[in-house]
Amino acid sequence: MKGGYAMRRAEKLVQRACNAYKMGNKYRAKIYVYILRVIYACDFSAQIVFDSSSQLVHNGLGCVFHPDTVVGKNCKIYQNVTLGGNGVIKNGKSQKGGPTLEDNVAVFAGACVLGPITIGHDSIIAANTVVTKNVPPNSLVIGNPAIIKERKFDYKF
Repeated sequence: MKGGYAMRRAEKLVQRACNAYKMGNKYRAKIYVYILRVIYACDFSAQIVFDSSSQLVHNGLGCVFHPDTVVGKNCKIYQNVTLGGNGVIKNGKSQKGGPTLEDNVAVFAGACVLGPITIGHDSIIAANTVVTKNVPPNSLVIGNPAIIKERKFDYKF
């Protein structure tokens, strides 16, 4: 057991894909990514930074990850979550990149975190929330459009 829980199969595939990509074995990384897509319907790129202590709850079923996504330590990502780009053009320039989840972030089912934004440590993104702006640490984010509140309760990350 790692970090108090048994690593799920999808998390093992994610780690293998990321490690293969880092070592320059892109073919092996593609195989792991393909397995994730076929078995778990998880659209994952081996380019992302995914800490080994983070969890894909429900094996990442239906999740989508932008290639530039960074997932910090001890994060929990539930099913059907999108961590993606936003395609927005500001001042004539396209905003490229994926979100960064700092340590101890929980993203619940169906949430969309879009664009090159940062979700502060110890924050919670509620189910079906759409986030397009930076979130400060220790926040609770709910709704569409997202409403950011201070998190006033404990959560076991």
